Amino acid sequence: MKLKLTLLALMCISMSAFSQAVLTNGPELENDRDNKMNRMLNGDDQSYYTYRIRSKGKGTSFFIEKYSKSSLKPEFSKEVNLSEEGQTKIEDVEYASGNVFIFRREYDKKADKMTLFYQTVSSTGVVSNDLKEIVVISSDHYEFVDFDIIPNASQTKFVIKASHKADKKDAYKTDFILIDAVGMKKLWTKRVNQKLHSNGTSAGAIASNILFGTGINSEAEGVGFLGLLLDEKDNLFWGYNGLAKTATEKEKRYRLNLFTLNAADQTEKQLELTFDDDYLVSDIEFSKTGANEIVMGGFIKDVIERKGRDLVKCGIFSFKINTTTNTVAAKTFKFFDDKMLTDLESNARRSRYFKYKLDYILPVGDATYYIGEQYREQYVQNNNSGSYGSMTGNNGNWHYEYMDVIIAKLNSKGEFEWIRNAPLRNEMMLGSIAHVFKQYIAVATSKNLYILNDDHPKNIERYAKADFEPSDLKSVKGIHGSNFVCNVVSLGDGKVTNRVVLMKNEDYCFAPIQERNVQFIPPSDCEIFVQGKDNEIYVYTEDRGKDRFAKIKFE
Repeated sequence: MKLKLTLLALMCISMSAFSQAVLTNGPELENDRDNKMNRMLNGDDQSYYTYRIRSKGKGTSFFIEKYSKSSLKPEFSKEVNLSEEGQTKIEDVEYASGNVFIFRREYDKKADKMTLFYQTVSSTGVVSNDLKEIVVISSDHYEFVDFDIIPNASQTKFVIKASHKADKKDAYKTDFILIDAVGMKKLWTKRVNQKLHSNGTSAGAIASNILFGTGINSEAEGVGFLGLLLDEKDNLFWGYNGLAKTATEKEKRYRLNLFTLNAADQTEKQLELTFDDDYLVSDIEFSKTGANEIVMGGFIKDVIERKGRDLVKCGIFSFKINTTTNTVAAKTFKFFDDKMLTDLESNARRSRYFKYKLDYILPVGDATYYIGEQYREQYVQNNNSGSYGSMTGNNGNWHYEYMDVIIAKLNSKGEFEWIRNAPLRNEMMLGSIAHVFKQYIAVATSKNLYILNDDHPKNIERYAKADFEPSDLKSVKGIHGSNFVCNVVSLGDGKVTNRVVLMKNEDYCFAPIQERNVQFIPPSDCEIFVQGKDNEIYVYTEDRGKDRFAKIKFE
């Protein structure tokens, strides 16, 4: 019996040693169980940071913590004080050039003024309690002011997008403010006459919804600002989805536009990006692929209302833009075929309500991989009656059904070679605020793509059957009792070649959703892991108030 156990143990060790992904748990942390994780921030090669919130009783405290990537142990935990709690809201938290930046907004109702400040926590744990003013905006309503903070790729500068108007009758305008993260100086401010409010996934949009009941999801959500890129030369690029000239009250049609504001210019340039028809683009991602070239990609969807059965077209697109000439160098888009729609369980009835969000554009060799998720959101009233659409309020909950990760390969010819899906089933009730969370991690190495997510334990048996039906898969409705799984995806054909159960979520669990308090929900584009060197990442795990980090090493 001892011999059998020894051989079994050796087999397990051997399988782990040669696995394509290996998880190593760090030490249990001695944190207050009320000290909730909000997000992880990538620092330098040796360390990363976290932003935590402690809400207990009447008070709320905010902490910046630093951790070692080698030991996964804390190096310091520093509280960041708010001078006027209740009036001051934390807008965003970012790492750049050796400091953690806390961006805070404060609204003065008597003066009708909104001020955006920032303060820093240094890599040695020095908290700067001196708030530095970035911009003051005159406005008689809180919700007329919207901020976004975007760092460049090298994390040396920020651009502050401040979209605002003075009162109800005023026209919106947007100020772009460039800040040097090294010298902490304001470099320039430029204004465009556009309303560039975020689509409801930023901290500011969520705060506005909580305070004033402004709808995050609306019928007009497809119109307006989609995303922003600040490149290393201080040039700005943003997407804007506007109504097409052919749009009518009965049939909304949209056109995607790219706006460019170069560092040397005061006026933006516009470039209309056309498909074979007018489609709704709900979000985009940028990738800087060359000194004078960017790539912009996302999902497209069109619902054509017909008697008896609506026609729904869904797909993915990519535009390559020459930033010097402001022209489209290449474009491609590919629609989901019948097999893909079957795999996604996107039948005629359900497809109308599915939405798509692009999360990653990952270059590997001479190919590029576009990765996003399919999801459905439904507002369910407390009286058990519910409807799809754009409702907000305090008498119900938002129900989210995340169904699959979608992966598309763009080859060296600039064509989408294939579209595949990696199964994901996750259901959750969020509360009265609509908000999309990333339910998975995507990592690329020179050998494979890796999709990591929580999965129902019975699904592993189903995957082993060559003829399993997507409808046979069970959904994760609570973290405990699920598995944390790594799906190994072939770079060549996109098929899942292996599934590795990295961890059973029995005590410590991988938590794709961290802080759940609607006042402190992290932005939708907030990452749920930090990158290390040599194909390593670091993730957060928790167990009913206790927590620890884990390192995952990929082949």
